[in-house]
Order: sequence, then C-alpha cells, then structure tokens
Amino acid sequence: MDSSRRRRSRVGDFHVEATAFLHEILRAADCLRGARTFDGEPVMKHGPLWRLLRAIERCGGAPTFSDLGRLLDMSRQGAREQALEAAETGLVEVFPAHDDRRALQVMLTPAGRRALDAQRMPDSVWLFTLLNGLEPAAMRSTEHVLRVIRLRLERYQRERRVSAASARR
Repeated sequence: MDSSRRRRSRVGDFHVEATAFLHEILRAADCLRGARTFDGEPVMKHGPLWRLLRAIERCGGAPTFSDLGRLLDMSRQGAREQALEAAETGLVEVFPAHDDRRALQVMLTPAGRRALDAQRMPDSVWLFTLLNGLEPAAMRSTEHVLRVIRLRLERYQRERRVSAASARR
C-alpha cells in the first residue's frame, strides 16, 4: 500500500471515528434533556426561562433586550417578552439603562441566582447512580474535550454572524 493510500485511509478512519463521537455526544445530550429523577422531575432544566437566566448570567452584567436577543438567537421583541415574564416571577429585574433611559436592561435578582444554582445541581442520588464507576479524571478529561468543542462551535457561530452582517452591508 503506497503512502498516499495509507494517508487517505487514516483520514477516512478519523472521519468515521469523529462522526461516531459527535453522534454519541448528541445522543447523550438528547437523553439528558429528557432525563427524569426517580420521582419524575426533570433532571436538567432547559426551557426558555432557564436559557434566558443562563444568557443573562453569561453576559456578566445587565444586558439590554437587544443583547439578550443576540445571545438567545431571537428577536429583540422575543427576548423582551421572555425577560418581562421572568420579571413577573421575581427571577430578574428590568430597569432603565443609566446612560440611555429609553433602553431597558435586565439583571438577575438574588432569587434568580439561587434558582440557577439549584438548577445546576441535579438530584444527588440520581447523579451518583448515573455516574457510578466513572473516575473523576475521566470526567475531567471528557469535560475538557466537550468544552473545547463547545468553544469552537461558539466561535464559529460568532464568525458566521459577523460575516453575514458584513455581507449584508
């Protein structure tokens, strides 16, 4: 077998393995999204409210409705509606921006921060049952791989948005 044929074979093998790896991540994510605790409650909360709260937290400050729309990949009006609904629950606060009174900003309340913290901690009995036998080192290395993939995907999405915006100009 010549070297170019071996090289193509290795690239093909990598492609098959990488595709199987990504599909397994998707299957695991789908299962986690639908997972229930032993008493039937969702293990992880992924609905619109939780996406909104995580986006506000990820922003690291008090985003405007436009900022939230970009973070959530939705219209400013959609982000506004979600933020106002969350404000009614007491999980976020909506207030005028200090530099432009026409713009409104959104901030997590202490109750919103507590809700996010509680949401991140699945039922411990369920968690220990699921991860029983996995070593912390294996979990850390898998977490690292998944973080690298997520960060690359997020960067790719940002670059696509920037290039799409510049193409429209």
